[in-house]
Amino acid sequence: MTTSLWLALISSFSRLAGVALGAALTGQAQRRQWTRDRQVGACTAIVVQSTRVQLALRQQWRRAQRVDWAPWNEALAEISLIVATPAGVEAAGEMDELFWQNSEMVVRGELNDETAWEAASQRMEAARLNFINTAKRHVIGSRSRLNRLPIRRPQSPDGWPASPSPATLNSTTGESGGGSNL
Repeated sequence: MTTSLWLALISSFSRLAGVALGAALTGQAQRRQWTRDRQVGACTAIVVQSTRVQLALRQQWRRAQRVDWAPWNEALAEISLIVATPAGVEAAGEMDELFWQNSEMVVRGELNDETAWEAASQRMEAARLNFINTAKRHVIGSRSRLNRLPIRRPQSPDGWPASPSPATLNSTTGESGGGSNL
């Protein structure tokens, strides 16, 4: 074989190897990005559903309404499958444990006034904050931490929550005309 033929073969092989290596690296990067996106989505579902469950627990306490646990359990299943760090799964489990404890306290009548609810709510919000900071650190890779949730409840002179005035109640449903009466 001549030198020019060898150079052509080496050049062709080098191009093919470069294309194959580039495709492999691109595929790996896309899989990592897809996984990261799924992890962020799973963490978002936990935060959203934890808020929903906390509000539902308040409804269970205030109005004897049942909590629909299915969306929360689905979010827990997703986080268990998607999030690779045990810390994230553990932080979600801590919220789940608090939710069940508080639900049992409602059933037994141990959450019997606003002060008891506020204490339970603070524990649930602390667990949610811990989960958010854990997810930020382990999934997103952020070193920043939240010191508190962006929840800013209005205070009434007699404590939270302020009771709706008769003018804000809808006469047909008895529900508050604006915002949540949770």
